[in-house]
Amino acid sequence: MTNPDRSIISDALDLLAKNTELPLAEYTTITQSQADIEHNLMPHIDTFSSVLYGAFSRKTIVSPLPGNIVDMLILFRDPDIKHSYPSHILTTLSDILIEQYPDAYTLEEKNTLLLPVNNFHYKIRPAYPVSTHTYMLPDEKYNEWVRYDINSYNEIFVKENVRHKGSLIEIIRLIKTWNRVSGNLFNGYYLELLVTEVLTAYDISSYAETLCYIFRAAVAEVVFQKHDPANIEFKIEGLNDIDSLITAMKLLKKSYLLANEAIIFEQDGNTEKALKNWNKLFPGVFPTPLDMLVGKARKSGIKGADALKMLIRKQ
Repeated sequence: MTNPDRSIISDALDLLAKNTELPLAEYTTITQSQADIEHNLMPHIDTFSSVLYGAFSRKTIVSPLPGNIVDMLILFRDPDIKHSYPSHILTTLSDILIEQYPDAYTLEEKNTLLLPVNNFHYKIRPAYPVSTHTYMLPDEKYNEWVRYDINSYNEIFVKENVRHKGSLIEIIRLIKTWNRVSGNLFNGYYLELLVTEVLTAYDISSYAETLCYIFRAAVAEVVFQKHDPANIEFKIEGLNDIDSLITAMKLLKKSYLLANEAIIFEQDGNTEKALKNWNKLFPGVFPTPLDMLVGKARKSGIKGADALKMLIRKQ
């Protein structure tokens, strides 16, 4: 059946993907907070620098910021650090920062400090550089330093994003947005690895069909850990809370059924029912008709009075 409104859902998902991109104000919030952390460390540590890596550097971090985790390395430049235990360095780092940020706390089993700022968290680890993009980080099992190449997954991601003509980054942000509005059950880095992997032999034709494909594939994948490409000894858990496994599998199955049903509704010309399903998958964030009009005006370069006239005509 031919459906003149068939592109509405594609346009809505495209707009949602665009809306998840970090705007300049939130980008500035992150970099300014990074500068503040460095400023608080300066009186206590002689030579150091910091680097933001992970989702922030790949631009797979999602807007809005609340609930996000920003990965940060505090790079110590003292050559003697390699002879110090990571736990000792983390204690020093934590004592300094917790005094300035009382809500910060350590994950001692991971030699990591979680520092909340403006409703998001910095995940801070001590490290020291050994070459470009390669650092020595605390081992998660033993009190020793291990090699970590932050560019390993980045290279895989960039290659795959190019192959997908830039759509991979937006699919990842859509999946992370779905995770956030669904209770934030999944580890964000795990989702990136999962999406990139399951789409390796897949060509993105539409956001709707791709999301449906990912939900179906993830049901079988979520029970397994993934190895971090930066160091295969580092294992990435799929869930923020392992006790949520059954809940997570039920959520994935439900999401697949909703997405698949929405695609069938759309193919049958029932756009209204399809939109209801997508609103269930992305509650509170799926674009409204007004959002679509505003987005279309911006995309067309229509501003000011002309944009207002366009909105009034559509009411």
